[in-house]
Amino acid sequence: QIYNSELENEFDNFEDWLCIFPLHRGKANEDEDGNEDEHFLGKYKGSFYVYPTEEAGMEPKVSQGIPRNRPIKVLVRVYIVKATNLSPADPNGKADPYVVVTVGQAQKNTKERYIPKQLNPVFGEVVELTVSFPVESELTVAILDHDLVGSDDLIGETKIDLENRFYSKHRANCGVASQYDM
Repeated sequence: QIYNSELENEFDNFEDWLCIFPLHRGKANEDEDGNEDEHFLGKYKGSFYVYPTEEAGMEPKVSQGIPRNRPIKVLVRVYIVKATNLSPADPNGKADPYVVVTVGQAQKNTKERYIPKQLNPVFGEVVELTVSFPVESELTVAILDHDLVGSDDLIGETKIDLENRFYSKHRANCGVASQYDM
């Protein structure tokens, strides 16, 4: 099945098992008009379950499917098919896009195979990275404009939470089509 929007929208951010709660520093005052981003420290991922006292002595139902409390290594394979309607980054109204995929300290790019003068590039690339959960759980896919002089310009980027996708019950049901044709 091909989805018309981000998979996070289709599958409720893959939070069927893990929920994400923001962590803030300090006490929130009603009088304070400050920016919430100043107090943001990070996020907590998990779930809370509350049981009636008569069930408290029984084996908890939530322990089924919970990952062990140690890092696990996974292979992440990113299929970069195409981009559409990119913003022009060059004076000629076009861009010379290439992709950079980053997870933690690992980074792969397609700079040597940039696509000249294109706003709707078809990349047809595959990038593989080995990552460790929960330390490296955020994947960044960025599209940059290749410039011969100076530094390359960022056209756009997106961040994907790999850990939520890995532990989701929807994991085996979403991904790339078995065949792709232009």
